[in-house]
Amino acid sequence: MDPTDLRAGLAEKLSANEPMDAQTFNAACFMLSRALEGLELTVLEAAPLTRRLLRVAGRIVIDTGLQGSSPATWANTEAMALLWIDEGLRDLGYEVRPSPDGGRPELKRSEEDWG
Repeated sequence: MDPTDLRAGLAEKLSANEPMDAQTFNAACFMLSRALEGLELTVLEAAPLTRRLLRVAGRIVIDTGLQGSSPATWANTEAMALLWIDEGLRDLGYEVRPSPDGGRPELKRSEEDWG
């Protein structure tokens, strides 16, 4: 899709006096992530982290907010979101870990065998 078509369509949907749907939210996240390319941020690490967080937010909303979305997919969506956040944080020298009292398992790392 031509980015100008997406931008025009998104602007029209955002200007409507209706609640935002999941597809519009995801498109807004995509357009905002693309807009980062034109910004001159004072910290080089800021744009990649912001881009990743927008990607995570858009994906969560798409997986849980579309008509017919199933709560059964949440475990997969949550794991994927945490992995994407972990990848972004590792670029900054941090990592996502479960809290000791949370009863949650460690993340399955992307380099591990998922099969």
